[in-house]
Amino acid sequence: MTSAPHRGFLHRAFWSSPAVRILAIVLLASAAVLAYGLREGESTPSVREQACSLPPEYLQRIKDGYFPGRSGQIQVVPRFPMYFSSGISGWSHSGPWPYLQDVPLVFYGSGIVPRLGESSQPVTLADVAPTTAVLLGTEFNTEDGRVLEEVVGSQQSSRPPKLVVTIVWDGGGWNTLEQWPDSWPVLKRLMNEGVSYTNATVGSSPSVTPSVHTTLGTGTFPATHGIVDIPVFDERGDMVDAFEVGESSRFIAVPTFPEFWDEGHDNKALVGMVGYEPWHLGMIGQGAERDGGDRDDAVWLDRETNEWITNPDHYRMPAPIPATSPTLDEFVDQLDAADGEVDRAWGRHEILDDRARLEETPAFIAYHGAAMRNLIEREGYGADGITDLLFTNFKQIDRVGHYFNMVSEEVRDSLEATDRELGLLVEFLDEHVGKGEYVIVVTADHGQQPDAADIDSFGINPREVTADVEARFGDIVFTLRPTQMYLDEEAMTRLGVTAADVAHFLADYRIRDNAATGRVLVEDAGEFKPDDKVFSLAAPSDSLDSFSCGLESPP
Repeated sequence: MTSAPHRGFLHRAFWSSPAVRILAIVLLASAAVLAYGLREGESTPSVREQACSLPPEYLQRIKDGYFPGRSGQIQVVPRFPMYFSSGISGWSHSGPWPYLQDVPLVFYGSGIVPRLGESSQPVTLADVAPTTAVLLGTEFNTEDGRVLEEVVGSQQSSRPPKLVVTIVWDGGGWNTLEQWPDSWPVLKRLMNEGVSYTNATVGSSPSVTPSVHTTLGTGTFPATHGIVDIPVFDERGDMVDAFEVGESSRFIAVPTFPEFWDEGHDNKALVGMVGYEPWHLGMIGQGAERDGGDRDDAVWLDRETNEWITNPDHYRMPAPIPATSPTLDEFVDQLDAADGEVDRAWGRHEILDDRARLEETPAFIAYHGAAMRNLIEREGYGADGITDLLFTNFKQIDRVGHYFNMVSEEVRDSLEATDRELGLLVEFLDEHVGKGEYVIVVTADHGQQPDAADIDSFGINPREVTADVEARFGDIVFTLRPTQMYLDEEAMTRLGVTAADVAHFLADYRIRDNAATGRVLVEDAGEFKPDDKVFSLAAPSDSLDSFSCGLESPP
C-alpha cells in the first residue's frame, strides 16, 4: 500500500520552500567544507571546525535548543542527508535541516486577521505567543518571539476575539504537505483567506514534539523554556521524561502565555488542551502545579485503551470529553463500512478490533474533532467577554508517518482526515461562536523523514553507535537521541572519560563502524562510501556557545 516516490521526490522532500532552495545554493557552494575528513587517514576536525562548517542557521538552532543541565552532553548532526533510523520509531524527524524545520503557519479569523494570503517574512514558532497576545489587546514580550505585524498591524477589529484555537498538525511540515498537495484543501482556503507564512520555521533543534509545543506556549526556545527533548536531565542528574508521563510539567522554566492571560483575569478565562500525550502540555503550562494557577482543562490518551485521561491534581477532565458522541467505537464502525465491506480493517490493516491501535486510524481523527467541538459547545468556550484559549494536537499524521513513512497512503489518508476536521471546526465555530468572533492558528511541529533508500542515503543505527561508544569507553550512555547523546556522569567520572573524549570518537565515526555487526549493510549506504564519516558535528554541548561562526554578522 506504500506508494514509491517518483524521481522528483528528493526535490519535494527537501527543497520545497523558497528558503530551502536558497539554502541549497549555500550547501552546494560549501560542499567541500561540509564534506570534511571523509576518508581514512585524514585528521579528525576540531570542534570549532565542525561547528563553523555548518550553515550558521543550523548552529543557531542547535544553540537555541540547548539548556545546560537538561540537555545531553554531546550534540550530534548526521551528515546530510543521513539520519537516525533503525530503533527510533522507524524514521526520526529531529534536526536543524530545513526539510524538518519548515512548517506552515496560518492565522485565520474573518474580520480580525487580514486577508493577506502568503507572506514570505521569515518567522519562527516562538512568534505565535506574542502575536496572539496583541490580538487579545495585551503584550507578552519574550526574548525569542516577536509580534507578526502582518497579522496584527492592520487589525480590522477593535474587539479581541472571543476564542483563539491553536492547532498543531503533528508531523505536518511543508515536506509532508508537498508530498500530498491535493490532500489539504481546507488549509489552503484558510491560507488564502488569512495570513500564511511560507518562510516559517520551528526555530530550534531538536525539532521534537515536547520542545516545539512548549515554544508555542512560551514564545521562547528550549534554551530558555528548558524542555529540550522527550527526555531531560533532572536536578539529580537522572534522565526522566520531560513531562514525567503526565505526572508533572515542572520542567517548564518560564510562564506560558495562557498562564499569563488566565492569571491576569483571575483565572476566569477558559484554557484547554486536547492532546494525544502529555508532551503537548507545554502549550498551556503547569495548571494548578504553578503558584497562582488553576486546574485548566487538559486531556490526553491512555495509549492502551484510547480513553481520555488527565492528571486531576494539576488539570481538569471536562465532562464533555468522555461524553463525546458519536463514540470512538461508532467512528470505527463508520470507517470499517466506508469501503463497502465490514471486515474490521482499515485498508490492508486488520486492526479495528485492536483497541490499542485505533489511534492510528482516521476514525480516531474524526473522534478527536468531535470531542473538541463538544468541549467548546458544552463548556462555553468563546461565550463571554473574556477571550478563551484552546490548544490541540492532531497526532496521526506524525504517528502514521513513524509506522509507514511519509510517502505512504496511510499518511495521505490521515492528512485528508485531519484537513476534513479543520473544515468541520470552521463551520462549527461560525455557528456557535460567531463569524468574526474567533481566530484559528494552524501550524506543525516538524516535517517528516523520507526513507533513506528513496533518497540515496544511509539510515544510521543508533543502537550500534551506542554499542560502539560503550565498547570503547565502558557503560556510560543513558541514551542516544537523534540530535544528542545523554551520558552517565557518575560512570564517566569513575572510568576517567570526558564528554570531549566521546565527542572526538564520534567525530571520526564512519559508516563501516555503524555496519560492523551486520545490522546495517554497507551496501545500503546509497551515495556514501564505507569510509565516509557519519557526523558533520559531534561536539560537547557546553562548547558550542564559544563559537560564533559568523552568527553575529547581518544576514
